Order: sequence, then structure tokens, then C-alpha cells
Amino acid sequence: MTAALSGSVAGSSGAAGTIETTVALKSTASTSCVLGGYPGLLLLSSTGAALPTTVVRKGNYSFTSMTPATVTLAPGQSTYFNIGYSDVPVGSETHCPSSASVEVTPPNATDHLVIAATMAPCGGGTMVVSPVFAATGSDSQTTAPPSA
Repeated sequence: MTAALSGSVAGSSGAAGTIETTVALKSTASTSCVLGGYPGLLLLSSTGAALPTTVVRKGNYSFTSMTPATVTLAPGQSTYFNIGYSDVPVGSETHCPSSASVEVTPPNATDHLVIAATMAPCGGGTMVVSPVFAATGSDSQTTAPPSA
């Protein structure tokens, strides 16, 4: 399944120390595929080295706390998920390492894809992730505005 997906940052916004990033996973398959649940994430440096990453599912952000639902993607369609994090150093942190890309493991997959994404989550790389959701329909969720 992962080989039949391409990924990209669909939008990002921030206010008061909280950053929201929306990631799109687009089907490049010739047949429909089904995704449901939470993706896995790993922040990567500009050299491809793993950065500290802690992933929290659902969390308390309004844009990550939706109930998981199954999304059926037709060829060429996208599903989305949101990532929320704080960019304010915590405890003894003096800065928060910035990623050059992120490794995304789709829900229920064992392999991953890598997308370009600059993120600097504090708290040891703590990111809150939403389940995947459809772009339209009753289970659609608001996504961050497109990146400038």
C-alpha cells in the first residue's frame, strides 16, 4: 500500500506556540485502497538521521481529537492527517531541533515514505497526530491553510 502513496505538506499554521500541519497522502494506485487509523511519524535531519520523536495519538487539540474512521481512496484521491506541536522549549530545552523531512508510516502499514517537512516540535520532539480523514463528506475535518 505505501508504495502506492505519495505524501506532501498540504498546509501549516501557528499561533500562541501551537503549530498545526496538515499532511496529504495521495493514492497513485490504479485501484481503490482503504486506510483507517493513525499514521506513524519519525522526524529526520537534513542528513536523514533520526531526530527525537514522540508521537501522541489524538491528544487534546481540536484538529487532532477526531474519532478514527475508514477512508476509501479512489485512484488519484487524497486522505489527510493533522499534526500538532508546541514550538516553545520545555524544561531544560534551549531550542527544539528542526527537521528537514518526516518519515510517515501509513496506518496499518509496516513500511514508510519520506516527505519534505520542516518542523521543530519541543518537548523531546512531541507531536500529536490525528487519524486519517477524508477531504469531503461527513467525516471531513478542517485542515490547516495551504503553505505559503
